[in-house]
Amino acid sequence: MRPVVQAAAGGVCILAGTAVARALPGLNPWIPILLIPFGILLVAGAVMERMKIDEGPPDDERFRKNRAFARPYAWQASSGVLMLLLLLDLNTVRLSRREVLVSLFPLTGISASAAEWHQLRKGNVG
Repeated sequence: MRPVVQAAAGGVCILAGTAVARALPGLNPWIPILLIPFGILLVAGAVMERMKIDEGPPDDERFRKNRAFARPYAWQASSGVLMLLLLLDLNTVRLSRREVLVSLFPLTGISASAAEWHQLRKGNVG
């Protein structure tokens, strides 16, 4: 998708989500909750695509192997945080399913990126 079309689609998603949230406040809140962040991601992706200057690192076997070794670290980090949230839920705080999912999705992505970055800086694995 071309960056201009992607940015326009993101803007439409943001405006539609905002309009639904303002015009119909009694409606299911998941519509704006899904539309607005999706629009922001589309706009951010279009901006990043326009700013892309070089091709980046080559996608060779070493990079694929490092990414494959980084995925289990992301799963381990997410499982550890899920256990911590379970302990918090049992003792002090009551968490809904939505709060747990909203906290786990970004954590999984961030931990996978951090583990991949660490593996690439460390060098070749196994």
